[in-house]
Order: sequence, then structure tokens, then C-alpha cells
Amino acid sequence: MLRKHCNRWLLIVVCVLLLSACIPYSFSPPVELHINPGDEMLQAQVAMDTEGVSHIVGVVDDRIVYYRTRYGEPIITATFTMSGSGTDWKQYSPEIAVTDSRTAYLVWIEQRGGPEKFACWRNLTYIPPIGGWTRYCNPLDGNNQTTGNVRVVARGDKAYAVYDRMYTGDSNGRIGELMYKELTHPSTTGHVWWYTDYFETGFIYSLDLGIDSQGYLHVGLLDNYTNTGSPPFTERLSLHSNASVYADGDMTQHWPIFTGTRLDESIPVSLSFFNDSSDVEYVVLADGEGSDPTSDEIWLDYCVAIGCTNKDAHQVDLPSSWDTYSVITDVEILGIGQNLHLSFIGLDNTTIKKQVYYMDDAFSSDPPINISHTEDTQKLTLEMTPVVGRDPDYPLIFPATAWMETDFASKTDYFVFDGLFIKTHVFGKYCDPVFSTADISSNGIYFSGVWVACYSTWFSTQAWTNQLPLIMK
Repeated sequence: MLRKHCNRWLLIVVCVLLLSACIPYSFSPPVELHINPGDEMLQAQVAMDTEGVSHIVGVVDDRIVYYRTRYGEPIITATFTMSGSGTDWKQYSPEIAVTDSRTAYLVWIEQRGGPEKFACWRNLTYIPPIGGWTRYCNPLDGNNQTTGNVRVVARGDKAYAVYDRMYTGDSNGRIGELMYKELTHPSTTGHVWWYTDYFETGFIYSLDLGIDSQGYLHVGLLDNYTNTGSPPFTERLSLHSNASVYADGDMTQHWPIFTGTRLDESIPVSLSFFNDSSDVEYVVLADGEGSDPTSDEIWLDYCVAIGCTNKDAHQVDLPSSWDTYSVITDVEILGIGQNLHLSFIGLDNTTIKKQVYYMDDAFSSDPPINISHTEDTQKLTLEMTPVVGRDPDYPLIFPATAWMETDFASKTDYFVFDGLFIKTHVFGKYCDPVFSTADISSNGIYFSGVWVACYSTWFSTQAWTNQLPLIMK
């Protein structure tokens, strides 16, 4: 068992009391983002670079747009193109990641006049080349169709994309192959999992990506598969990595964690890394399960990142009030050094509406703390990211947790919790909360977020107190 018990918590409390006395947890005033006046940017995602500049990708009028900013005002913008126009010509579901060289990597899905979907990518250097960037689809997978699972992740000088290939042997729209490509070296590519090589087709409920400290990609996957092409489908939880590969680049590090009916496909998986007491790096995957149909559980499955040895599983210890009836809708984990932080959205048999809960140590038996404390709203878009303390005398790393709240009628709010004491209300607006989505990103001391509310994308970033006006606790 990799549980950590020491005086670390007391030390953090003392340090943060000193830190918070000097530097309030603060954010720049939210700014509504537009490529052109009056347009509506949706599906926004953000990635923070090493200098505190936010790189944002979104969709305006069915086209991918790119927006670079520090405090909300545009530094540079771009709109991508397609060779045709009309309702069946569209780009959507963008994601973005940024390497330490400040190069942004974008992925998205594109339809070109019909129902067929294709996976696209582009890299945007920080300084545009003469004539500007190329603004059309660079195919991730040639003319192969995708069902829509297209993701990107970056760490250090590495960036990877993961995307699926549709199985075209029938009309059911299932997956035949799950692929990866190292975008910083596009010739490096291979299979994450080759369904049809095992006489399978698949459907992905959720997946999460991470890059370990050695630059290897890890993919956590919750899917279903069949060998017959038709129901019943078997649900499966698994971990995959290119820490070891065949000569053609296909991943050989696979861990089929669990196969069965207790997996909860409605709870997205979450992947992270942490070190044991000997500083050996582990990869960990969190998921939601339910051995009892009226009681959800949270499980952590982990192994050594390189080689996937020392496999183990841990059921998160929740209070007894969660045993008879509980509903969990989202789970996030974040490893920082030798500690694994956990947050989740859920309710037990004593809660009126779902709350956001947080655990400083996911392996601990200490009960989770309620960090939302609002009974009249639903919670969604839960995310976690590490943020380095801004005072060099106290180099703590905070497990920032962000979420959105709505009454699904007229009000949208956005909150951030620092992992210790402070819950900050970053945004609130009265409007129709339909299409509410959000994303956060961090890099060192820099931390920003984007969220869609009132049919527009808003942006804020954590700011120093000499950059007033600010939103503060």
C-alpha cells in the first residue's frame, strides 16, 4: 500500500497561513472572447505556456479558431478554413496542448459535406512563419474515418495525439483501431489498441491521456468490445503505454485492469502520476464502479509507469453514509510528488444535491471534505491542475480544483478551490446555462481557465495583486 503518513499536512498548513497572509488567491476580471465583434465562440479549450500566455482553441460558425492572450485581450487570433461550405462542412471538438517551446498543437474533427468524420491536427509555432500559419486540416490519419475520439496532450518537449479509426466492416460506427502519433515527431506512430487484430470492435466511453517524466505516453481507457459485432458488449477498463513498443511503434505495455458489469460508463476515467516513497514513478487510473446498483464506488488502479510492474488496486475509503446509497458523476485525480489528490462530484444518502468533495490523500481513510457547500445548484465540469505558489520563499504546489455550478434555469457560477482553505468565486452570470463547458490549464505559477456561459466563452487567469482590478476571496 502506497499510503503516505507524515507531518507534511501540518507543515503545509503553517506555510500556507504565512503565504495567504501576503498573497490573496486572485484572478483577473473575466473577459468575453471574440474573434470578431458579436460572434459566439463555443467548445473552448485552453493550454498555458511557460511564460504565462494562454493558448485557446474554440469553434465559431463551425470553424476552428485560435486565440492567444495573457489577460483576455487578444495577442493574436486565427480562423481555420475548409475547401467547401454549408451545414455539412464543419469543424468541431477541438483540443489544444502546448510544449515548453511554446508551440501549440491543435486537434479537431472535420466533416466535409457528408457524415464521414476525419481527425485533423496543426502545430502553431509561437512566432508565425512568413506568410502566417497554414490554416487547414493536416490529417492525423490520412483518409481513414474516425468515430470522434481525438485527443492531444503535451509535457516538456513532447506532444501526442490519440485518435480512433472507424471499423468499416459494418454500419454500426464502432472502432477498429485506437492510434497514437507523437506530434513533435509525426513519423512516430502506432496502435494504442488494435481491436480488429483481436477480432474485436469497440466503443469508447471515456479515455484520459498523460505523459510521464520520461516522455512516454499513457492512455487510460474505459470501453466496451465484442467479438461478434453485435450485442451483448463487454465493458473493460485498461491502461496502455508506449514505454515499450514493437518495431512498428505499436504499444506493447498493456494492462487489462478489469472486465465485467460493475464498471460505471457514465463516470469518466482520470489518469495521473505519483511517486512512491522511493521516488519510483507510478501511473494511476481512477474510475467509478458499482458492485451495488444503489451505491457508487471510486477505485484507483496503479502500477510502475515504466513496465507496469507492482500492479495494485485501492478502493477509495468513503464515509459509511455512502454505503447504502450514493451517486458519483465525476472523478479527478492529480499526483504531485509522493501525494495523490482526489476530487469528485457526488451525493450520499444525507445530501440534498450533489456536492464537490476533495481528498488531500486519495489513499487515506480520512473523510473527504465538502468544498462546494451549495445545496441549490448542480455541479459539473470538474477539473484539477497543479499550481506552483507565487512566493519563492514558499515553493508549494497547490492542487487547484475548478468546477461550474448551475441551477439549469438562469444562473451559472464558476469556482476554484486551492486544495487547502480558499474557495474563490471567479464568475457568476444570470442567463440560460445551456452548453455550459469549461477547461483549465497551468504551467508553474501560471493558471488560467475558459468556460462557456450565456452562449459565449469567458476567460480569466490567476494574477498578481499589483495587476488590479482582481477578483479575490
